[in-house]
Amino acid sequence: MGTLSYNLKMLWRLFGKRNPEFHRQVNELAEWRDLDPETRHVEQISKLAHTLMVAKKSVYYRDMLSNFKGRQNAIDFLKTLPYLEKEALRARPELFLTGEKMTVAAHTSGTTGTPLQLRRSLRSIAREEAGFFSWYCQAGWRPGWPMIVLRGDLVVPQERETPPFGVHDFIGRRWVLSSYHMSDATLPWYIDTIRSSGSIFMSAYPSSAYILAEYIWRKGLRPFGMKAVFLASETVSQEQIDLISEFIGPVHVQYGMAERVCWMTTCQAGCYHEDTSYGFTEYAPLGDDRYEIVATSFINDAQPLIRYQTGDIAIGPFGWKDRCECGAMGPGCRQIIGREDDLFHLPDGRKIGRLDHVFKAVPHIVAAQIIQHDLYHTEIVIVPDVHYEQSYEKIIRAKFTERTSADIAIQFTYRSFLPRTARGKF
Repeated sequence: MGTLSYNLKMLWRLFGKRNPEFHRQVNELAEWRDLDPETRHVEQISKLAHTLMVAKKSVYYRDMLSNFKGRQNAIDFLKTLPYLEKEALRARPELFLTGEKMTVAAHTSGTTGTPLQLRRSLRSIAREEAGFFSWYCQAGWRPGWPMIVLRGDLVVPQERETPPFGVHDFIGRRWVLSSYHMSDATLPWYIDTIRSSGSIFMSAYPSSAYILAEYIWRKGLRPFGMKAVFLASETVSQEQIDLISEFIGPVHVQYGMAERVCWMTTCQAGCYHEDTSYGFTEYAPLGDDRYEIVATSFINDAQPLIRYQTGDIAIGPFGWKDRCECGAMGPGCRQIIGREDDLFHLPDGRKIGRLDHVFKAVPHIVAAQIIQHDLYHTEIVIVPDVHYEQSYEKIIRAKFTERTSADIAIQFTYRSFLPRTARGKF
């Protein structure tokens, strides 16, 4: 993608995301943070009651919520409802729609390999954008300041072997670099580009930032010394945090998912704090101080999800009356584990973190898995539903190749199920 076409695309997205609703959401978030914990808790219950009332408009929840009148204790009523499994949403997503007219399609493969077809309200999109904007600002970033982005954007052709391996987004003052071209041969260009950009902020996949930090450490190069590194979309290990913090800059981690049911960010003590204006999060005990994150979103009236089982695991949850080591009151948790991605190694030395984009927007896939047997042989395992068509292989192959290499042979295998862990992960 050329610089001009990318900037035109970003300009269009900016008009869509930075609308009046976005600015209203930014102001609401600022006001929410100024509330004392007790008031925030009361307001959260009110938002939960609103969500339950909206969900009554959907076929899935109509009977389930028929007795809820809105002013009774919303938390007590919520806990009488069953958990929502991912498969129920995947199989019949239309049952969760409330009839809201202005919606936008969203897709996810998820780390369980189960694609979902989602609809988002325009308010949901603005709220998500406001969340990231406010998160950046809390760490010291200001609008108009440059940002380095390493988040899996397809900004240059996969087969490119010479710089540049990114584009300059003049609209957002960002250098958007490819996560698919990082190798010992190309990383010197990445480092020179980042240093010359003057940016002291980075938004990245943990795997991409780790590859960069590990190279700097291994080669004995001077650390970047950035003010903040914003990591999202993958679970972050302590090893990654330590290395990225030392060689790029202090790490700030965001936890969320495409279903938009939960939002958490880390504090100075490394614990995760819930955005309680975003949703209501529960921790279902699994034993041995491990809890599944189960969440109800407040932000998407088009397709509300209640008590959604994320499949992700938290350690050490704390509540509204608990004080974190950072000094702030809860709720939140000490650590989140799950959604951990392996690195995919390419023949030319590049390493890639996330490849979930390969399955996005490809219909009728119950689950999928990418298995790398060696540098030149990859197996893509698919569990199809009855409407899956063999022609979809062409779409998946093209998406995979444009992110990896045309030198890799792809074998498609079809199964009736995929082996999983007890929590539904691979």
